[in-house]
Amino acid sequence: MTTMGERLRIARLKRGLTQASLAKRVRTPITPGTIGHLESGRNENSRFIVWIAAALSVRAEWLCTGEGEMFEAWPWEGIDRGAVIDLPPQAVEDISDFIQMKISKHKKSRHKTGSA
Repeated sequence: MTTMGERLRIARLKRGLTQASLAKRVRTPITPGTIGHLESGRNENSRFIVWIAAALSVRAEWLCTGEGEMFEAWPWEGIDRGAVIDLPPQAVEDISDFIQMKISKHKKSRHKTGSA
């Protein structure tokens, strides 16, 4: 069984990040030393875990407990989730409208061909 610190290190390395680069990605100010303390087990509890998990695009539950899947489902592998989160509300609404239009069009197409 891995510790929270080991899981943090695994997730950070899978994302190709250093402790310093991860610290910069976290939405609230933290230092690379904070990441190091968490990874080494010197600090098993942190109020930053949710933000760290978000910066790594991993599930906070997995990071804390090791249970469930490591990564959140994200259907667009080539698109940075953080970039999408940072879009202005109107852009997000436009993207949502486009996706809804595509879903509706796909349903109509499946209905016409008799596909389930």
